[in-house]
Amino acid sequence: MVTILRPLSTSELLDRTFHLYRNNFLLFVGIAAIPQLVVFALHMADAALWLRRLIESQILRTWFFVLASFIAIEISHAATVIAVSDLHLSKSASIPKAYSTSAASFLRVIGITLVAFGVPILLGVVVGIIAIAIAAGALAIMGAFSGVGGSVWVRSAIFVVLGFAGPLLAARWWLAWALVTPVTVIEGGGLRTSMRRSSSLTEGRRGRIFVTYVLVLLLTWIVQILFQTPFYAMIRWNHVFRPTHVGTAALVASATGALLSTSLVGPLITIAFTLIYYDERVRREGLDLQLMMSTLEDRLSAGVAALAS
Repeated sequence: MVTILRPLSTSELLDRTFHLYRNNFLLFVGIAAIPQLVVFALHMADAALWLRRLIESQILRTWFFVLASFIAIEISHAATVIAVSDLHLSKSASIPKAYSTSAASFLRVIGITLVAFGVPILLGVVVGIIAIAIAAGALAIMGAFSGVGGSVWVRSAIFVVLGFAGPLLAARWWLAWALVTPVTVIEGGGLRTSMRRSSSLTEGRRGRIFVTYVLVLLLTWIVQILFQTPFYAMIRWNHVFRPTHVGTAALVASATGALLSTSLVGPLITIAFTLIYYDERVRREGLDLQLMMSTLEDRLSAGVAALAS
């Protein structure tokens, strides 16, 4: 069958995202759950005090779980990209195929994602601090020579505006590099190649990426809150900030809620961004025509071979 692709509006893209997810629910949940089961097993080991014998520090264990969760999520994202690509291009998709095809890109995806999303956050914080420090110095000088610097409202307004400079700059970089995962998995390449490719594909379309991300993120948060509610119901709120006092049952409930919520809604953002990746290639590179011509050429070659035999 000839693959038919066309440019999608934002509403059509979201509809296509939920259509793929709904019609292939077990596929996407299975892909997301496999690495999360490893993280769940680590949480169970921690609840049984096995892990605490190896890592006694609570802070080190916390960072250990953050790193393990990050790696698990990125591995599932890479496999999800392959599954979405196969389904979107009318190919067969399965969990083993998704993982076997994406396995070669796991390390690249983890490293590139860490840089593409970690660096903007770090630089955004630094820029924000520098901007506020410069404003504070300028206001001090102004206050020494005039009454302008003495206004509380003026100082507050300047600090608030400059305080957003870092996050806005970080968001700009993040939106430019939002497609690094599908680019890396589907096209290959290293850090600079993937980031430049993502920046090129997202140019002029980052508003749609932002809207899509916010809508899917809100849905993700709602589901995660629903599944994490039993955890908070089992402990006192002051224990949230004192994890060493949380009981074993609460830890199991928390790990179970995280496993379910991440497996259920985790694939949505990757499905959406992979569809955006293909949509931008259709708009900018005529990918739909390329695939159609390739399919017709394959059919013609098969027909010629059949006649020759």
